[in-house]
Amino acid sequence: MLAPQSQVQALSRWRRKRVLPVDGKVLVEPGDQVKSEDILARASLSRQHLMLDASKALGVPPSEVKALLQRRVGEKIEKGAILAGRRRIAGRLLRAPADGRIAAISGGQILLQVRDLSTELNARIPGKVVEIEPNRGATIECQGSWIQGVWGNGLFANGKLELLTDDPRHTLIVDEIDMNHRGAILIGGHCSLRQALELANEVPVRGLVLGSIAASLIPVARQMNYPILLSEGFGKIAMNQKTFELLESHAGEEATLNALESGGYEGQRPEIIIPQAGAVEDYVSLRAKELISGQIVRGLRDPYQGVVGEISTLLPAATLFQSGIRAQAALVLLPDDSEVVIPLANLEILVYN
Repeated sequence: MLAPQSQVQALSRWRRKRVLPVDGKVLVEPGDQVKSEDILARASLSRQHLMLDASKALGVPPSEVKALLQRRVGEKIEKGAILAGRRRIAGRLLRAPADGRIAAISGGQILLQVRDLSTELNARIPGKVVEIEPNRGATIECQGSWIQGVWGNGLFANGKLELLTDDPRHTLIVDEIDMNHRGAILIGGHCSLRQALELANEVPVRGLVLGSIAASLIPVARQMNYPILLSEGFGKIAMNQKTFELLESHAGEEATLNALESGGYEGQRPEIIIPQAGAVEDYVSLRAKELISGQIVRGLRDPYQGVVGEISTLLPAATLFQSGIRAQAALVLLPDDSEVVIPLANLEILVYN
């Protein structure tokens, strides 16, 4: 069975494609070095309507788009509002490229009557432009330390990494954030306090990287003006040791925090990038891989969400779980030497170097 991958790479090389939702003008050329905030392309939206291909954006047949719609015909929306998709970890979302009103929905497409005059495409990641897609955007090659998370609030920023703790099991409290953290990307363990997120917004910090937050804080995190990335998910889950150690080793260095929301099976995940020089021969594969014995994996759902272990055995027959569901599963060895049975659909592969 195929499973998504989550990268925790001390030094790697990979590529990311960035494109406009409609035709426009590309402002960069192959060989250009770009920062995350640089504009790659710009499109004019002065015409009255935009046709958005929801089927293509979500990766589903046109017949399945209706079930994923979040808005209705006639509804007014703001730029960035979710038009279709599911709000879930690694879920693909279609967002409005401009303020406007939904004029029609048909055949997997959304007709948007717009008010904005233009839209700009940020690089969101630092690197070198290696390929241009005419009228749409560019592919950027990145190199450095690279950590993927499981959830982000959709924003991005640059800043120096600053540790709030030396323990990945840390819990963030309000008193730990002050004006000395202005402009920094803070690294902590878990947060369950709304006041802590809001204080970071007032300071303001440049970003926040945590292992987890309380699920009740998701709406608050989406309202903040700085990017928030979770390495593990929701609930009280400590940051995994490998991720924490890599971030700790780069404390004080400049990093890009790209807390995007996208699909895990295509490698589009919230991520932290710390540019690094060095010889890297091969590109990191972002495609889903087959689960096999010996792989390091992480649980994606309760009761083993955030748990990291090693696949001991892929069970030959479908397993009946307490929920009444029968599914393919694996025997996973945990750090305390205990073994648990987890459905393959609830696992992702952790890739370290």
